[in-house]
This record gives sequence, C-alpha cells and structure tokens, in this order.
Amino acid sequence: MISLQIQQNTLHKTYRQEYAIVADGEVVGLIELFNYDEVDMRAEVGIYIEESHRGKGYGKATIEELMKYCKEVLQMHQVVCDIAEDNTPSLRLFESQGFTPCGILKDWTATPNGWQNAVRLQKIL
Repeated sequence: MISLQIQQNTLHKTYRQEYAIVADGEVVGLIELFNYDEVDMRAEVGIYIEESHRGKGYGKATIEELMKYCKEVLQMHQVVCDIAEDNTPSLRLFESQGFTPCGILKDWTATPNGWQNAVRLQKIL
C-alpha cells in the first residue's frame, strides 16, 4: 500500500506539485505533476523510485493513484510524459497504465554519450 504526501499544495500557483511516495512509512520515491494547464486541463508527469525499491509495484500503484486524483479531483483531460527511448522499464510501466506513444522528441536530452531521443506518451483521462 502506498500513499502520496505533499508538504504544501502549490499546483495552482506554480503549475507544479511534487508528492513523496510513501510505503510502509518509508519514502521510496517521488512523483511530480508539472506544466499544469488549468485552461486545457492537462499536465506532465514524472516519477522516480529509489533503485532499491524498484520492481515492487510502487510505480504502478503510484501512477494509478495519481491518475485517479487528476481525473476525479483536478478534472484533468490528459496527462503526458517524456521518457528516454532506451528506458524500457519506464516505457513499459507507463504503457501498462494506459499511456500511448504519440511522438518522438529528437535529441531531447543531453547525456555524457551525446544526445538522446525521448518518447512522448499521452493518456486521455
């Protein structure tokens, strides 16, 4: 069982909100809504799970919980995310939660080995 905890709700002021992912009383990661657009009712999402807690279902449970909140409380229409095209575990995670690829962002992220493409995924709520 996971819970999402925030220190202060700043979504409508800063257009971003971070949530600590807590499991069994321990912070195991972070999920963030950002680039919140209250006119077009959309935002972007990013998630990080501590390496020692990966593969335990926390990412899936967290995305499910946040998407429910986005739809029912924020009444959002859609959420998007950008994932490095070689990050297969993250791509699988988001696709398993109903996100579908909708584009490739060329040379999106600078890495020590050069530029890397990202896959943009979208979920209509």
